[in-house]
Amino acid sequence: MGKARARTPRFEVIPSLVDQSFLRRLSDRGFYQSGFHTSMVSEPQIYADEYSNGITLLECREDQLELYAAIHCRGTGLSDEGIPYVLENNKVLYHRPGWKFFIACLDEVPAAAGVMYSKDKKASLTFAATLPQYRNRGLHQCLLRRRVEEAVKNDCKLVISQCSFQSQSHKNMERLGMKIGYVRASWTERAAE
Repeated sequence: MGKARARTPRFEVIPSLVDQSFLRRLSDRGFYQSGFHTSMVSEPQIYADEYSNGITLLECREDQLELYAAIHCRGTGLSDEGIPYVLENNKVLYHRPGWKFFIACLDEVPAAAGVMYSKDKKASLTFAATLPQYRNRGLHQCLLRRRVEEAVKNDCKLVISQCSFQSQSHKNMERLGMKIGYVRASWTERAAE
């Protein structure tokens, strides 16, 4: 049997689908609103300008999936203990139709990673992370652009992504022309005192 993990219950509420009495009941049952999550949408396009200086984007090869997993974990603050789990998950997805993994390099050093899934003329930019020491250098923006352009190549008519409300990712998506599709409120159970 696997290790037991301490997990805090959390779920998301679409504001337009609930009323005050529902939210009050959540609070009465020990939940609090802990944040917002945003779904962003746009039509795919090709961008005219070049990538930032020193940035190159590579479609991830199968033998680079462990590197991708390391960037994934370290870029999101997960410990290196998570690398094997991310790696195994991505090995499964890598061979499934519609999945593409990308690595962004700054001055030839792997520094960020992103993935997308496309099907039925829709593309989902499902994940991206930049190593902390390489943030604010345009890597996330370039990964977004590369995946949106890949959506054009896949004849997609809609691009979808998610981010924390007003985060740097949100701002980068807006710079590329993505708009808010809707916002969800995150609710988390209060820790026992």
